[in-house]
This record gives sequence, C-alpha cells and structure tokens, in this order.
Amino acid sequence: LLLGGNAAGDLKLKPMLVYRSQNPRALKRVSRRDPPVLWRSNPKAWVTRVLGDWFTNFFCPSVEEYCLGKGLEFKALLLLDNASGHPTGLSQLNENVKVIFLPANTTSLIQPMDQGVIATFKAYYLRKTMAQAIEETSEKGISSETFWKDYNILRVVENIGAAWAEVSAHNMRAVWKHILPHCAIQDTD
Repeated sequence: LLLGGNAAGDLKLKPMLVYRSQNPRALKRVSRRDPPVLWRSNPKAWVTRVLGDWFTNFFCPSVEEYCLGKGLEFKALLLLDNASGHPTGLSQLNENVKVIFLPANTTSLIQPMDQGVIATFKAYYLRKTMAQAIEETSEKGISSETFWKDYNILRVVENIGAAWAEVSAHNMRAVWKHILPHCAIQDTD
C-alpha cells in the first residue's frame, strides 16, 4: 500500500494497493468505476515493480491538476524511501518533478509519512476492522474464525478507503513541523 499527500494537507493521493491478482474473486461483481484505491497487480505484490507506472500515470497528472487548480506552477518534490527496488530514473520521466530518495536507514526518522500519517491511517483501519469483527461476532453471532475466513480483499479495500478518508489535513500538515519546521504550514483551526 502506498500513501501520499502534500505538506499543505489539502492533497491526499488515492492510495495505491498492489495485490497479487488483477481480478480477485471477491471483486467480480463490484463496480470499479471509482474505487477507493488505485489497483495494481503484481504476482509478488511488490510496490517497487509498479512505481514507475504510478509516477507517470497517476502522481504527475494528479499533482499537475492540483497545481493548475491552485494557480501554481507545476513543480513538485517527491520524497521516497530508499528501497533497493525503486526505479532510480523517476526524475527523468517528468522535468517538473524532482525525486529524492531518503538516505538508507532513515525512513522512520525523517520520512514525513512515517512521522504520524501512516500510524494514524493504520489506527483508523484497525479500528474499522475490529468494529466490524465485534459487530459480526457479537450481534450476528458468527464465530471469529468465520469472520476472518470471510474477511476478503473487498473489505480490505473498503476499509482502506474509509481509514484514508479519516486522515485529516491537520494530520497531514503536522508531520512537517518535526522535519522542516521553517516550511511547515501553521494550523489555524
């Protein structure tokens, strides 16, 4: 799962989910008109294999549209962790986007998303999933084993969408004050 957004907190990118199957059985009868995630398939379910496609076909157009809507010049900085499989030539794919890979073994210390956004997202996702488990086991009387057996990729996608929607602009902005305090946007709420 790839999560991203801007320092102002007013652009949260649709999460990209990499899954081993292009057409899982659980999604056969589900409309894919506007899913809560970008769906990418890779037999080994590695984000690194589909990052170039995401960058070219989703990230750059989304940021360009955002900039256009705000009356800003299309210039962006994309910070990525230093995973060995990430394509190093991403910056060459769009002259308006500079890609910087964080130094090795520093992701948990200086990557903005790791400074609270991902933890917040995970907490919302876990809360939603556990609430479903409690509701179905206590109110509907199904066993927890049955709940988890039936917990499929459709529910995962729905819960990802719900959890990501709960992550606030305030939360997105707050992570920058620890890393680049002089560039952080101060909250007025």
